[in-house]
Amino acid sequence: MHTSSDLGVDLRLLEALVAVADEASVSAAAVRLRVAQPSLSRQLRLLERRLGLQLFEKSGRRLQVAPAAEPVVEAARRALDSADDVVRTAHRAAAGRLGRLAIAVLPSCSPVLLVDALAAFREDHPDVDTNIIELVDEEQWRALREGRIDVALNLIEPPPSDLPHQVLTAEQVCLVVRDDHRLAGKESVQISDLTGETVTFFNRSDQPVGYRWLSWMLRSAGLRTTLQEATLTNIVAAVAAGLTVSVMVHSFETILRPPGVQYIPVEGWRIDLIISHRPGPESPTVQAFRQALDRAVERSDASQP
Repeated sequence: MHTSSDLGVDLRLLEALVAVADEASVSAAAVRLRVAQPSLSRQLRLLERRLGLQLFEKSGRRLQVAPAAEPVVEAARRALDSADDVVRTAHRAAAGRLGRLAIAVLPSCSPVLLVDALAAFREDHPDVDTNIIELVDEEQWRALREGRIDVALNLIEPPPSDLPHQVLTAEQVCLVVRDDHRLAGKESVQISDLTGETVTFFNRSDQPVGYRWLSWMLRSAGLRTTLQEATLTNIVAAVAAGLTVSVMVHSFETILRPPGVQYIPVEGWRIDLIISHRPGPESPTVQAFRQALDRAVERSDASQP
């Protein structure tokens, strides 16, 4: 079985064949291809020798495809279309419009701005296979090194030094209380205002870094508050019922504020939102996603108190 390389048939010769078939004239095809007519005639003769087939017959002053060559011309058209598709696919891949994007977030704590970024990214890159998975910090680092994910979003602590990363933004931390709570209605609160409060936070198995951070912040402020652990939905439910207060970043207010609940900025409390990616050069798809994320961060920062 011969391949096109065995026969020495390249795209240039196939383009010549299709052009002459379309124009029914070597001279008109030469103008279309912007080549000299003698050169195009030589290409046709070369192609006939390599295929072992007469390609055209004269019909008056015009050329017509020889009956035996008609399937060859159609095959040439398909080959040229396939070559064009290769180029188009390459351009789309280079622009980050094809491929996959695997994003890891902390369990029960997907950054709200990720919703904004993904909506914009998916609108411009609908053919990218995009997935979000939940992994705690150390699992994120392992998945990045193994190539199972492309980027990871986490809070507070940066990854190990072998993983490229950057701080996207410093999010305002808020106290979350019910409307009839003693601190409700304040423009801001101090850490010391949490004295005597029962604070419910994410399970330490889901948010080990965040749990350690909040415990340390409360101890550093001289508070003996014991953290209760719960899932995100149960945290919000407990606050809405007046059973407890909680601590969340400000951006959560846009999607997690049931009736009767307030978010109050805690003075001096901001935590870093960090993006990490796989070692080595970033793919065009990751670059495009990061651009969408940067724009989402700008919009989020503008809305923070």
